[in-house]
Amino acid sequence: MARVSILLLTCLLTLLGGPVHANPRVVAINESVDISLTHMSPLNPQPGTTLRLSGRLRNRGEQQLSALQVRLLLSTSPLATRSEIGTVAAGGADRDGPPTLAVSQPIAQLAPQAVVDWSLQIPMDSLPLAATGVYVAGLEVIGTGVDGLVQRVGLTRTFLPWFPPDSVQPARLVWLWPMTASPARALDGVQLNEQTAAELAPGGRLAQLVDEGAGSKVTWVLDPALLQTAEDMTDGYQVVGTSEPRVTGGGSAQARDWLTSVKRVTEGSPTVATAYALPDVMALERADMEQTIAVATQRAAADVSTATGEDVEKVLAWPPGGALTPSALRSVSQAGATSVLMADTAVPPTPAVTYTPDAFTSWAGIDLVLADSGLSAALAMPQANRGEALLARQRFLAEIAMTAGELPDAARSIVAAPDPLWNPRASFIRQTLRALQDVPYARLVGMGKARRQSLDLPRSRVPYTPAQRAAELPSSYMSDVRDQQRAAARLQAILTEPAIGYDESVARQTSGLWRANLPEGASLVRLVSEQVRAATAGVRVATTGTFTLPGDTGRIPVTVANDLDQEVTVGIRLESDQPARLSADEIEPFEVPAGRKVSLEVEATVAGAGTLPVKIQLTTPTGRRYGQPVEVLVRTTAYSQAAAYVVTGAFVILAFLLGMNFVRRRRARHTEHERSEHAHE
Repeated sequence: MARVSILLLTCLLTLLGGPVHANPRVVAINESVDISLTHMSPLNPQPGTTLRLSGRLRNRGEQQLSALQVRLLLSTSPLATRSEIGTVAAGGADRDGPPTLAVSQPIAQLAPQAVVDWSLQIPMDSLPLAATGVYVAGLEVIGTGVDGLVQRVGLTRTFLPWFPPDSVQPARLVWLWPMTASPARALDGVQLNEQTAAELAPGGRLAQLVDEGAGSKVTWVLDPALLQTAEDMTDGYQVVGTSEPRVTGGGSAQARDWLTSVKRVTEGSPTVATAYALPDVMALERADMEQTIAVATQRAAADVSTATGEDVEKVLAWPPGGALTPSALRSVSQAGATSVLMADTAVPPTPAVTYTPDAFTSWAGIDLVLADSGLSAALAMPQANRGEALLARQRFLAEIAMTAGELPDAARSIVAAPDPLWNPRASFIRQTLRALQDVPYARLVGMGKARRQSLDLPRSRVPYTPAQRAAELPSSYMSDVRDQQRAAARLQAILTEPAIGYDESVARQTSGLWRANLPEGASLVRLVSEQVRAATAGVRVATTGTFTLPGDTGRIPVTVANDLDQEVTVGIRLESDQPARLSADEIEPFEVPAGRKVSLEVEATVAGAGTLPVKIQLTTPTGRRYGQPVEVLVRTTAYSQAAAYVVTGAFVILAFLLGMNFVRRRRARHTEHERSEHAHE
C-alpha cells in the first residue's frame, strides 16, 4: 500500500511540475549547467537504507542562473533488456522518469563559470521501486534564467540496481585483471621512454592495479613480456635520450618493488599467462610470421611461473579486437594457448536467446572465453574524474545485475575483460570491488571455477569483417619487420652463440597493443633495425687500397675485424663487375675471435692488363652474403712479361733471319766461285 501511495504522489508531483517552485511551469531545455555525481551510496541499496547523492554544478553558460535545485528522477519501471543500458548511457531519454521526493537544498545564484556543491538524500523505502531490477536514475538541474522562466539547465543519468536479499541467484563474475604494458623495449634492454617505469612506480597505473586488486578474487592475467622488462630493469637499463643517444633509466627500484608486489598478490590467487606481448595474431598470419605466434606462446606459462613463483599452467590468448579467423584460431591453439579470449559478439548463440548465456564455449575443439560486451563497454567509459568513474561503476554494476535478473533462478558465468592497457581510477576499483562483496546479484570467482560450472550452448562464428582487418597492424609495418628479420637472420648465422632475445623483440614489435599507438610501434621497429644494422657492421672487412700482383696470379691480403662481444664465423668471396677477368676460390668459413682481427691472403688470377676493381664480400657459413662488400683495386704485372716474351721472340726471329741471310749469301759466293773455276778450265 505504501508503494502505491508513493507512486500516486510521484505522478501528482509530475503534473504539478515538482515540489520546488510556486510556478510549476518548466520551459524548453537549455542545458548550460554541467552536473557531476561524485558520491552515491549505499553501494548495495536495500530496504531500510538511505540513498545519498552529491556532486558539483558548474555554470558553463554566459548568463547568471538563480533558484537552482537538483532533483532525482526515477524510471517508472526497471529496464527490460540489457541493450537499454547502452542506450541510456549514450544519452537516450526514453527511460527518463518523473521527479521523486528527493531534492537538493536551493542554490540562490550561480554566476557564469562558477562551481557549487550539491547533495540530496531520500530513504530507499520512499522511492517508487515497484519491482526488482535496474532503474534509470536521472539528476535534473532546474533553475530560473534572467527571463524569469523555470527551465531544465542540466541533466545526467546513472543506474540504480534494486535487488533485495535472495531476489536472484548471483551471477558468477570472472574479472580479468590484465598486467601488461606497451612493449617499448628494443634489444639489449634499451627502452624507448620511461613510460613503463612511470606505470610501475607508486601511484602509477600498474602499481595501482596491483595495490587495489590485492586480496580480491580477480583473475590475474600476466604478460611475460612485462615481467621480463621489469626484471631487466632491476639491475639498470638504458633509455633513448633526447640530447644523448642513451641515458640511464631511473626506474630500477620501482621495478624491483613492483615485482615483489606481484609475487605477493598472485600467491594462491587465480592466475593465467597471456602470450608474450599480446601479439597481433591476424597481422602475423597475413605476413606469414606464424613462428612469432609460437615464440610468444610456447614459454608463456613457464616464464610467468618463474617470475611469480606460482604454478601457472594456463595461457589465455588475448587477440586485439576479440576476433580471429578460423585459421588464426588454429595457429594460436597449435602454438600452445589453452584458451582464447574472444568478444561475445564474435560467437553468438544459435539460435538467439533472450538472456546472457555462460561465457565459456568451444569452437573446433578450441576453448573460448567470451568477454561480455556490456561489461567491456562499462570498463571502457572515461574516468578522467571522480564523477566519470562513478558513472562507469554504476553501469558496470547495472550490467551484472541485469544479467542476474534475466534468469533469477539460474546463475550464469560472465567475463569482464577491460582493455589490456586500462587505466581506471583507484576510486572505481575500490568501490566496485567493495560492492561486489555485498550485492546479492554477483560474486567474484576464478576463471577455472566459472568454466567448470558453466553450460555450453550451440554458437556460430561471425565472419571476420573488413573493418576488423583494417584495424590490424598495416602490411607496410609488417614488411619493415620482415626486412629486419632477414637482416637479423644473416647476423645470427655468423654468431657462434646466437643472440638470445631477438625473436622476443620481434614479438614485442608486432604486439597488438601497437594498434592503438602505431607511431610509437614504428619507432620501436626503427630502433631495433638500427641496432641490427650496427651489430651487422661490427663484423667487417678492414682492407682498403690498391694491390699489385707480380703476374696474372697472386695473393690479395684481407683483414676481417670483429667488434662484437662474441666469436663469429665468416667466409670470404672475391667478386668483380668484370667476372671474365677474375678467378678466385672462396675462402672457407673461419673463426674471428671477439674484439679481434684476422688477416689472411686470398689467391686470385686476373686476366688482361690494367687495374681491376675487386669487391671483397664476407659470407655466412652457408654461403649467403653478409654485410656490404669492400672494393679494392688490383693491378697485374703480366703485361711486362708479355713484352719481354715479344722482344725475346723478335730477337730470336731476327737472329734466325740474319743467320739465314748469312748462309744464303755464303752459298751464293761459293756457287759463283765454282762457276769461275769452271770457266777458266
